[in-house]
Amino acid sequence: MLLANHGPVVTGKDISSAVYAAEELEETAKLLLMLRGLPTRMLSDENVVELKSVFGAY
Repeated sequence: MLLANHGPVVTGKDISSAVYAAEELEETAKLLLMLRGLPTRMLSDENVVELKSVFGAY
């Protein structure tokens, strides 16, 4: 979540998880700015299932 004039707000089960979530949010925002509306390919449902099986679901 991003609040006006307050920066990002993230949560996690512990401080390390919250820090990782903040880093992921920052990298996602950076990608969105870099792409500036360029065409993108989204992950398929099968891709998401595979990633969750390898890295775990959050």
